[in-house]
Amino acid sequence: MFKRIFGGFAVIILSIGLTAQTAAARDWYRAESAHFIVYSEDTEQNTREFVQDLERLDEVLRFMTGVGSDEALPESTKVTVFRYGQTSDMAVLAVGNRNAGIGGFFIPRASGAVAFVPRQFNVRRGRSRQQDVDSEMLLEPRGILFHEYVHYFMFQHRDAPYPLWYSEGYAELYSNLRFEEDGFVIGDVPTWRSASLATIPIDLEATFDPPRERDRYTTGRTYAHGWLIASHLDLNPDRRGQMATYIQAIVAGHPPMEAAEMAFGDLDVLHEELEEFRQGAARTLRVPYVVEADPPVEIHRLNEAEEARMRLMINSKAGVDEDEAQRWVREARRLVESYPNSAAVLLAATEAELDVRNYDAVEELAQRVLAIDPESTEAAIYYAEAAFRRSFTDPSQLEVARDRFIDANLMENDHAYPLYRYYLTFLFDENLEEPPEGARAALEQAFRYAAFDAGVRSTLVYHLLMENRVAEARVVGAEYLSGNSTRACVTRARFDLFEQGDTEPLMEAARPDHPGEYLDEDAREARREADREEFEAAAEEYGCEIDD
Repeated sequence: MFKRIFGGFAVIILSIGLTAQTAAARDWYRAESAHFIVYSEDTEQNTREFVQDLERLDEVLRFMTGVGSDEALPESTKVTVFRYGQTSDMAVLAVGNRNAGIGGFFIPRASGAVAFVPRQFNVRRGRSRQQDVDSEMLLEPRGILFHEYVHYFMFQHRDAPYPLWYSEGYAELYSNLRFEEDGFVIGDVPTWRSASLATIPIDLEATFDPPRERDRYTTGRTYAHGWLIASHLDLNPDRRGQMATYIQAIVAGHPPMEAAEMAFGDLDVLHEELEEFRQGAARTLRVPYVVEADPPVEIHRLNEAEEARMRLMINSKAGVDEDEAQRWVREARRLVESYPNSAAVLLAATEAELDVRNYDAVEELAQRVLAIDPESTEAAIYYAEAAFRRSFTDPSQLEVARDRFIDANLMENDHAYPLYRYYLTFLFDENLEEPPEGARAALEQAFRYAAFDAGVRSTLVYHLLMENRVAEARVVGAEYLSGNSTRACVTRARFDLFEQGDTEPLMEAARPDHPGEYLDEDAREARREADREEFEAAAEEYGCEIDD
């Protein structure tokens, strides 16, 4: 898919660590468990243990949040993890610069959430012992994924307008989860935040209602003090449940500090408790596993064709720009010639052809996959997507796409993406005043399965506004409304105008773009500039300060 820098709640965790590791024989394995699919270039045993740790994390989160094991999600919501190489490989994949300091990243989307993590830190040889970085002070690759999976899990199961300090602090709380023989330990101090915890003074107002301009303490307060407060609220029985009250107050429109006083009581008392906590021992919680047996994992070594397409698959899933798309599609066509009967290769090539907008090839390859594997929902989605993208210039393709998304839905009726796209085929149909009831139900169902997808969420906001369900639109779009950014200020003003009867500014801003529209770089830059000027004019009109 085309590169998006990087929308939604996820994405990049920085890692500056360097530590050498012993080389071992490695192959590519595919491992699948209840909630994850992992492609790992490692030993079979290491891959299995990595997946089991991920499943234990999911178990812990379900236990701590009260999400029952019977609240199963569709197969399509399994996170696909690509685990290989070193931290520098993640930086190259994300931004093309091996020195960018990116230790891994996560992309949540309805078509399939993906994560990319290194097998190990960068290896540098020839250093003295004194030059080695203490690995205990680093966020290890597993911790990167743990942190991001918490965000994904909370959007999926406990969707709410969490403030940034809590969202990141809560994720930090689980990033260094410790597994023991018979249970887990939560609450250990994240050593990579120790310096911030020790040196940055606690300032509840600066954390709960941060100033518009970032300073040298902003990151520390968000992550380190976020961890401190989240730990105190979640692991202290006397404070448990107060965070829910805080969120309710924020949703009701109370300012952050007022909401904090309503939920946490005397903030001077909270400050004293946090200072005592910071200077004392970590407050850990030991809990036995709900299921003692190791989580089951199905694992197999990739065959020659499956392994050959891994780099193509990784780059397509991570996102490519136009130059990269042209380069990788040449590799895709070479692989198709070498492995013409491999469904895995054909699927990877289908996505590569979609990235260069070669819709004839997309349809031809998707049909070849379906001839090999008639139950391939992914191939059916690509087949439908080709028609949908064409509909931007040929509206007659909307009905074709609609029928094909129905076919994909029949294969897997709880997959969010066909439901979401089915709705859009009606939204972009100029012959209709509004989508029919069945399409509206499909969108709401898609949101239930993929609340983490920014496109699904923003489209639902637009749909709710079409039906004048403004209060619900505010709840679903709460993340766009909260905070001190210019965008949040402008969005709040447009919501207020909508309720006063001036609906056009908000509806125009909220309406989804057609995915089939193509602009070259000059046209994209011209549009960005026009959008920027229009946005700044709106901010000035509404009295919103412009972000630096």
